[in-house]
Amino acid sequence: MKKPIIKLSTLLLLSTLLAACGDDGDTGPQGPAGPQGEAGADGADGQDGQDGVNGNSAVYIVTLTNLTHAQPLAPAAIILHESGYHAFSEGEAASMGIEVMAEGGNPSMVIDEAMASTDFLDAQNTGNILAPRMGSDVFTLVVPDLDADDLRLTVTTMLVNTNDAFTGLNAADVSNMSVGETKTFMTVTWDAGTEANTETATSIPGPAAGAAGGGGEAAGYDPARDDLADVVRLHSGVITNANAMDPSREGLATSILAEAHRFDFPTSRIAITRTR
Repeated sequence: MKKPIIKLSTLLLLSTLLAACGDDGDTGPQGPAGPQGEAGADGADGQDGQDGVNGNSAVYIVTLTNLTHAQPLAPAAIILHESGYHAFSEGEAASMGIEVMAEGGNPSMVIDEAMASTDFLDAQNTGNILAPRMGSDVFTLVVPDLDADDLRLTVTTMLVNTNDAFTGLNAADVSNMSVGETKTFMTVTWDAGTEANTETATSIPGPAAGAAGGGGEAAGYDPARDDLADVVRLHSGVITNANAMDPSREGLATSILAEAHRFDFPTSRIAITRTR
């Protein structure tokens, strides 16, 4: 009997079919993690961006000019704010900040009161006396550009040869100014209504009282309100000692002020320019 002869090609085909039909073996356990690779080198530093100038802000400069003949102006409060804030209101009692500023010349509390308002944006204390017929330094204020469409300017400063007179602006509208635009305002003088206008050397802090042996800080702010009106109103002007002995004419014998200390309206000029 002859033995069967199986070709090599047939054996290879059977081997392939058996491998395909067989069960997969179980996956073995995962081997341990390899060591962590070394950190790559630090990347190069990025290039610094160009320095911005106040970012997305509107920038304004403000100047004051004293138009009086012999009334120095105390340091001023310059405030930018939205329309909901007013430093004072005609016919209403002055705030403590206005009283202190109008009697003693210190504007710090006016700024503090403004900063307590939700409408406050920026402020400057000019810090120096402004002599008669002189212009001030330039003061810069910055507000968010988005607030430039509802913007108000308030300025308050004392006439120091008076009891409680002050001048400035009360929420002047400076909205929507274009870059390079300037607005100019002429100001009147207000009576704070907190101190009687006695015009004596012991009640006025300015140089006129100093020349008469009084004045100075001791003659500034007095917490007692002895003005019968006790409301902010337009100032009627100082009386002075001129004509004091003539009953037919206006005069105040106790006054240490002379005719040179009188003031007319306008009392000052305030200019604001948008620079950015």
